[in-house]
Amino acid sequence: MTSPAQMAGYASDGLGYKTFPPDAVVIPADADDLARVIAVLKGVPICLRGAGTSLSGGPVAAQGGVVIHTSRLRAIRKICPEGLWCEVECGVNLNRLDQALAPYGLCYPPDPSSGPVCTIGGNVASNAGGAHCFRYGVTGNYVLGVEVVLLDGSVHRFGGPAGGRGRWQEDWKRLMIGSEGTLGAFTRFWLRLTPRAEKAWTFRATYADLASTERAIHGLVRHPAFPVAIELMDPRAVALVESSSMAMGLPKDHFMIVTEIDGPAALVDRRVESVAEVLRSAGSKDVQFGDSPEARKNLFQARKAMGGLLGQISPDYLVQDAVIPKRALAELLQLIYDEADQAGFPAVTVMHAGDGNLHPNFLFDSSKPEELEKVEGISKRLMERVVAVGGTLSGEHGIGNDKSEYMGMVFGPDSLRLQLAIPQIFNPRHVFNPLKVFPERRFAA
Repeated sequence: MTSPAQMAGYASDGLGYKTFPPDAVVIPADADDLARVIAVLKGVPICLRGAGTSLSGGPVAAQGGVVIHTSRLRAIRKICPEGLWCEVECGVNLNRLDQALAPYGLCYPPDPSSGPVCTIGGNVASNAGGAHCFRYGVTGNYVLGVEVVLLDGSVHRFGGPAGGRGRWQEDWKRLMIGSEGTLGAFTRFWLRLTPRAEKAWTFRATYADLASTERAIHGLVRHPAFPVAIELMDPRAVALVESSSMAMGLPKDHFMIVTEIDGPAALVDRRVESVAEVLRSAGSKDVQFGDSPEARKNLFQARKAMGGLLGQISPDYLVQDAVIPKRALAELLQLIYDEADQAGFPAVTVMHAGDGNLHPNFLFDSSKPEELEKVEGISKRLMERVVAVGGTLSGEHGIGNDKSEYMGMVFGPDSLRLQLAIPQIFNPRHVFNPLKVFPERRFAA
């Protein structure tokens, strides 16, 4: 595809206010086709793209060139219940995989909010997480093997269902996970599965102030039930939900915590009251919980729909992905609100509170240059403070081109030199996804 109308949908990712029109878009029919395309195109910048739901400016043609859209590589090749693994192509949708595993009583735990549309390839490229990563961990915990096309069009398999033994001894998959499309093109994966939990209890509690909210988070983190998820929505986020079709009768000026425990029915049933008591003792006068799958679905849908709700009230928004020590939560939230209020536009914050993964959303209008300048200034000052309190730049969205200039805040010259040596081996002229992760990674024609 080469017409402007055809390519318009590929100029940005979920971070919609930054656009980078490609020169062409190619949709290969299968993995062999993808390898042939790369061998032909290696003289121009190449960007691999799945569903485009990234929030870091990752799957976009930042230096022009060709976007390769992997939407046709969507086969679930094998589910092996006895070995607890599956083999899938890179374009498989996350929720579709979950539906395919359900009849086997199996689960693939990573669950980013874009699950209804995002692809496994993008999840592996950014090492995505999601609400349930507090207990279960991020995507990288579940990748047994990858198949990848390198710059010369050759196809390599690193790892596999044997855990890296046998014919697939090279454990270079560790370099590929989270590489954000800078080392090669993923075609398929072998993923570790877990038994599906027999039962889940979901809780929600509201708090009038941040201090009591923090007490609840720390209490849940230390609880022997080991919650699957501990999610936080600030009052502005709660007010958005209450103004939508997903309204649940929540007080609009309160924080809300959503948490969940799962496991064998007899075990989790005995733990319910003690978890509820943690929420009450922290200061909540409105603790509700249940084991209804429908109620659970509705509650997490309200949490995960935040991006869509923000898009209904603001021309643009910038969402960040910092990870902070939980002790710094109050300080960072205050910084976010102070900065946004001073700039004159709203900030709405949600987070995976259990592991400190903070997602502040700054609402602005990119058609106004002064607002764009302000929001990017806020983003930089926020990241400086995040690093100062012992945090880091990303928990699951990746670096992309949105945060590449901040890498020097975390890594010293020696570390940066070693990290840049890796793409020099696989992708020396930065054909794959230039200007991502490191600003020095510029395609050399």
